[in-house]
Formats: sequence, C-alpha cells, structure tokens
Amino acid sequence: MDTKSLTKMAKSLSDPHRLLLLKEIAKGTNRGCADLFEFVPISQPSMSQHLKSLAESGLIESHKEGRNMRLAINDEKLEELTSFLQSLKIA
Repeated sequence: MDTKSLTKMAKSLSDPHRLLLLKEIAKGTNRGCADLFEFVPISQPSMSQHLKSLAESGLIESHKEGRNMRLAINDEKLEELTSFLQSLKIA
C-alpha cells in the first residue's frame, strides 16, 4: 500500500461520524444514503461530505440504483488496510 493512499484512508477514518457511517455501511450490503440518517443524525450536506471523504479514500463504493445511491464497503481497500496494520505487529 502506498503512503498517499494510506494517508487518505487514515484522514478519512479520523472523524467519529465517518467511523459510525463506515460501521453502518458494513452491516448491510448496498446500504442507501437515506438509511444512514437514522444512525448518524447529521445534516444532509454534512452526510454528503463525509461519504465523499470515505469514497475518495477508497473505503466505500457507490453505485446509482434508480434515483438512489447504494453504498458498500470496498473489500479490497479494507484488506489492504488490514494487511498494512498487521505488518506493524512485532513478530
């Protein structure tokens, strides 16, 4: 994992709202944006900014389904992050 990508992920994970959003997205496949307001009561513009940060870091993926955006964890990026953190363990 390159340093730039890791830094972007770390910055994205540094916000408590984003951590909550990531946790809720991980619970369900293709979670909708509107579903997340129930768990993270923030304004719509704040929600958009937090989701944008998670998407830009690669931690979540989105796709349009009709008029709705569906969100899911990017398993590949999550595995990269997990592997990096595991590499920090002293053998």
